[in-house]
Amino acid sequence: MGRGKNKILGKSSEISRVRRAVRTFCKQNENVLIIGETGSGRTLIAKLLHDAGNRSNKEFIKIQCGALDDTIESDQVFGKDNNGYTSLILQAQNGTLYFENIELLNSELQNKLFNLLSSLKKTKLNARIIASADSSIESKMREGAFRGDLFQIMDELRINVPSIRERKQDIPFIFSHFLEEFCKEYEKSVPTVPYDVFEAILEYDWPGNIGELRNTVRNLVIMSPEGELSPEYLPFRVQPNPLEVLASRDLNTAVADVEKFLIRKALARYEGNQSKAAHLLQVSEATLRYKMKKYGFQNIK
Repeated sequence: MGRGKNKILGKSSEISRVRRAVRTFCKQNENVLIIGETGSGRTLIAKLLHDAGNRSNKEFIKIQCGALDDTIESDQVFGKDNNGYTSLILQAQNGTLYFENIELLNSELQNKLFNLLSSLKKTKLNARIIASADSSIESKMREGAFRGDLFQIMDELRINVPSIRERKQDIPFIFSHFLEEFCKEYEKSVPTVPYDVFEAILEYDWPGNIGELRNTVRNLVIMSPEGELSPEYLPFRVQPNPLEVLASRDLNTAVADVEKFLIRKALARYEGNQSKAAHLLQVSEATLRYKMKKYGFQNIK
């Protein structure tokens, strides 16, 4: 869904559900709450809901809740002019008001937002409300740090956006998309991606999600020599997989090495007590004794 840069990237079942929700909810007028991590595409989804709906020819007003009373005066949003509304609210007439990161609102601003949204339902001002938050908002609500009635107003419809580490099968596709985008922007030919680069991006956890992945590809394209990519230009360091040493061994040998290591550690931890070691390893004592004999362990108790 969407075109060019304004589209939801990925082919996994997890992101397909998001795409399907956007197609369905864009036709509705209920408020929408988008829950997901920073960089997961929440603002893109909010914009798609607006652009694909019947309000697309009206304004999409984005309000960053974390900036209120810091770089944005809250009166610009919650104050009133001679008509009873702020200019920002008036701009959203028949359009969309998008509140980003509502979990960052303090109690005073939550009260102001609740009063604003309650008044909208009683007036002729017609604006659809979309909000985004991270998953902490539900625990904040349970703890009383976020108003439950405000949450309910926002949560008429919900879209849960998965992080990219929850849909790792999409990472190579998204990586390739950004690679083509930046090669075109910097007038470079699209290079072959070596295996160790793909391995690194699949091992990494991506705390910044798609936003971080996009910047990583930009960094690679700019830093790498023409016609080749190298993991040394990745702006993050992947911890080596502790099982990498087993990669050159056949499966039976690798499994045996892992079992011997775990058995040795368990016996050492309990000073040779086979009962406790077996409990830790979640195997029967008979199984542990069999494997100890198989691998030549002495009964050290």
